[in-house]
Amino acid sequence: MSSKYFKDIPADLPEAEQAARHKRQHHAEWGIAVAALGGTIPSAAILTELQRYIDGELTIEELAGLGHPPRPETKAFEAVVQRERLSRAA
Repeated sequence: MSSKYFKDIPADLPEAEQAARHKRQHHAEWGIAVAALGGTIPSAAILTELQRYIDGELTIEELAGLGHPPRPETKAFEAVVQRERLSRAA
């Protein structure tokens, strides 16, 4: 799955890691969409941090901390965190 915002997930990763990255990428893209609906397009810095989350360099808790105090440009972070928490509850 190619992404408009994020680099491709390496095909040589173990299947479980690829699946985990796809899940995180889906959450990140959802967060971008939610932020865009609210009128906020994520900056390059926000996209960089979301890529770190996708790559497993940041946990969801660390990503949540980047969005506090809430600012318009961190709406994508908030949406990703909410999506992750909802997926855990499902």
